[in-house]
Amino acid sequence: MKIPNKEVYIGLTEKNNALAAEIATAPGVAENLTEKWTYPEGMPGSLTFEIKKDETVIGQAAYKAFRWFNRKAELSLFLHPDFQNKGLGVSILNSMIHHAFFSLNLHRLEAEVNAYNDVGLRIMDKLGFVKEGVLREARYLDGKYYDIIRFGLLKRDFEK
Repeated sequence: MKIPNKEVYIGLTEKNNALAAEIATAPGVAENLTEKWTYPEGMPGSLTFEIKKDETVIGQAAYKAFRWFNRKAELSLFLHPDFQNKGLGVSILNSMIHHAFFSLNLHRLEAEVNAYNDVGLRIMDKLGFVKEGVLREARYLDGKYYDIIRFGLLKRDFEK
C-alpha cells in the first residue's frame, strides 16, 4: 500500500524497519518522538487483571498505554451490570491507583470517560482526577458522535 504524494514516496513498510529506527534515534528526531521508540524489546504495553467476586469473574481492570520512562499509564475498568453502582468501581480503582503509585512507582495515571457516562465522571471526581481535556466527537455510538473526557492524576495529588 502506498499513499499518494507529489514530493516523496510514502509506502507501507515493516514495523521494525532498521533504517527508520536509525533515523528515529538521531539528535533532533529522538527527543520529539514518543518514548516507545526507545523501549527495549519485550517491555509490556499493558497489564490486565480479572476482577472476581466469590470465584465469579465480574469484570476487568488494566493499566494500558504504559510509558515506562515517563512513569505513566492509563487506567481502564469495566464491571458486569449486576455489580455496578455498588461502590466496587471506586474501591477497585483506588486499589489500582495505590498499586500504580506505590508498587509500580508510576508518577501519573490517565483515564478516559465517555461524556455521557455520568457514573464514570463522578468516580473520576471522587478519586481526585483532574479533567485535562476533551476529545471532541471521538466516540461513535448508535449513529451519533460523543465527546471523550481525558483525566489525569499525579502521585503527589493522590498522596494528599
